[in-house]
Amino acid sequence: MEKMTLDEIINILDGNVVNYKENIVVNGVSTDTRTINEGDLFVALKGENFNGNKFVSKAVENGAICAIVSEPVESDIPYILVNNTLFALGKIAAYYKSKFNIPFIAVTGSVGKTSTKEVISSVLSKNFNVHKTDKNFNNEIGLPHTLFNLKHGHEVSVLEMGMNNFHEIERLSEIAKPNIGVITNIGTAHIENLGSKEGILKAKMEITTFFDKDSILIVNGDDELLKTVGDMHYKIIKLSINNLGDYNAFDVIDYGEEGIEFKIIYKGSEETIKVNSPGVYNVYNALAAIAIADILGMRIEDMKEGIADFAPCGMRMNVKTLKDGIKIIADCYNANPESMKASLSVLNSFKGNKKIAVLGDMFELGDYSETGHREVGIDIRNKANVLIAIGENSKYIYDEAKDYIESRYFLKKEEAQIYLRNILEPGDIALVKASRGMKLETVIDYITKDTERGN
Repeated sequence: MEKMTLDEIINILDGNVVNYKENIVVNGVSTDTRTINEGDLFVALKGENFNGNKFVSKAVENGAICAIVSEPVESDIPYILVNNTLFALGKIAAYYKSKFNIPFIAVTGSVGKTSTKEVISSVLSKNFNVHKTDKNFNNEIGLPHTLFNLKHGHEVSVLEMGMNNFHEIERLSEIAKPNIGVITNIGTAHIENLGSKEGILKAKMEITTFFDKDSILIVNGDDELLKTVGDMHYKIIKLSINNLGDYNAFDVIDYGEEGIEFKIIYKGSEETIKVNSPGVYNVYNALAAIAIADILGMRIEDMKEGIADFAPCGMRMNVKTLKDGIKIIADCYNANPESMKASLSVLNSFKGNKKIAVLGDMFELGDYSETGHREVGIDIRNKANVLIAIGENSKYIYDEAKDYIESRYFLKKEEAQIYLRNILEPGDIALVKASRGMKLETVIDYITKDTERGN
């Protein structure tokens, strides 16, 4: 973070200043006393199960030079008393962001936000010094921290925006005010809170709340709802593999584990693009990166190189090769019916022995939960040889699949991982996927360690 003064912060917040001192320079902003650095501003967030106001003394002990609080505290350092510290955090981040005259790109969508953000960043990094969201810092706390990492020298920023309900992306957009927005797709994630896919579309479109006539929205032109978006005061760019967009992919070849290849017509010439990561959905991610790179004036050769360099991160479509050629597709960061079906298609595209799908519950589907799980059960019938269903709602997946493929159901993952270990044979491929709350990465850890021991 570039330095800010306490006076700057006082001027943008509507609060009462206590213990004011002149010439205070803030080196960083922290909301966690465990990671605070010398010279930081401590923002005391308050929630249902925590109260940062009670940790101001600890923050000072660890180096905080001033604080923002929502309750009076006993402290000698300067602090600003405000009604809502979370809102104050956002206002400071918005002010700090305004110091940087660079393109800001924001990515949202039901599925694929992080991978799309990473592909865009990989491509742009060939020509620019890129600032981007780290991990999944994509909410009202994470986005400000991401913006505080901006430094002079950054030439473009790629931000991820997540949400659980209405007005959340609107608030993030108020903070970041992106020039370019990307909506990957409209699925059923968070439908429990938003009521319908139309509600989800409305929430995702909040990314355009602060757009002006020069702003650009990039959407999946093949998406059932996004393809209807049009006639706005800003420019809309659509991506397609069905020749329905402004950037169109054709002759798509799925090489399974080796990735995807497709062609585009770019400035009158036919170009071949290679994505070294599995999943046809990566075509849309790559098209989004190409569209943005084109807007920013990059050469197609640099775009190709950036796309080829992209690799999935963390627990998202991460392929692990174990002893005897056994492969584990770790894709257990999150799940909804659309991402489940996409991951099953990836499993189906792999070459090997048995194809095993280890699937857990999908959360936040509300009244759509049974239907969504049953849809996955139907989809798996011709994409896997074996199903291992885990969790209460995954019983619906099992019910739809059991008469078509070898299927087992377990309420607890500890029993499921033992069964998986016992049926794994050389050359098998196992997809492990569920909502984050299922924590199926422990199944992967168990199988990985057990296989390495040669059991």
